[in-house]
Amino acid sequence: MRALRFALPRIPAKAGIQSVSDQRRANSLWAASGVTRLRTPCAGARSSADDRGFTLVEMLVALSIFAAIAAMGVGLLRSSIDTQDAVQERLKAMGGINRLRAVMANDLAQAVQRSTRGPAGEAVPAFIGSSTGFAFVHGGAGSAGGGPRPAIERVAYARVGNEWRRATQPMLDGTALGEGDRLIADVASVAVRYRDERGNWGEIWSSEPGDRLPRAVEVRVTRTGREALTMLFLTAPTLPPPPAQGAPTP
Repeated sequence: MRALRFALPRIPAKAGIQSVSDQRRANSLWAASGVTRLRTPCAGARSSADDRGFTLVEMLVALSIFAAIAAMGVGLLRSSIDTQDAVQERLKAMGGINRLRAVMANDLAQAVQRSTRGPAGEAVPAFIGSSTGFAFVHGGAGSAGGGPRPAIERVAYARVGNEWRRATQPMLDGTALGEGDRLIADVASVAVRYRDERGNWGEIWSSEPGDRLPRAVEVRVTRTGREALTMLFLTAPTLPPPPAQGAPTP
């Protein structure tokens, strides 16, 4: 008995992906011949090996990069905050120095030639100064409570311990200077100089004779851990002495 031979029709190969009808027709012809045809994956199909996720090494590398970026961001934010705090502290210190200059300039610009009396009745010159502080009488004083008070008062600036302080007398005559208020802290040293009408500078000043006033006052304050602060103030002009009795007036 002769074996039957079947001539399998050839299906022309097409470029690209075969259509569904062509694949079904080819499968039926292969089934009629009793031969099982192995399926080949269509073009563009992905294998199971390509459908994998990230490996442990890739995850560790990604986490390391993220941690480095986060650390740089935190450092930049911290540096920005520290810079802002330093600027605010500097501005605050500058504001305090500017207020100090304004108070001292206002007091010295209104200095008056008026001697006073101490607690024991002793005479006190209108302006007396040393190398670490000075005291004088100035105008423009007002009463905080609105009560009766003279328009002039005696005020003093001096180094007390490690502070530069301002003090006033409750009454113009017969009382002593109070403890005063702190103007600058952490003071290491103070140097005060006074200029007379001839342009000479000295570390000691007394209004005698004639209640004379210095033309200018220089205060140099050295603070711990900071650069020295030098302030120069002009005082009120000294009034000319009164004419002698019997002298003709101009």
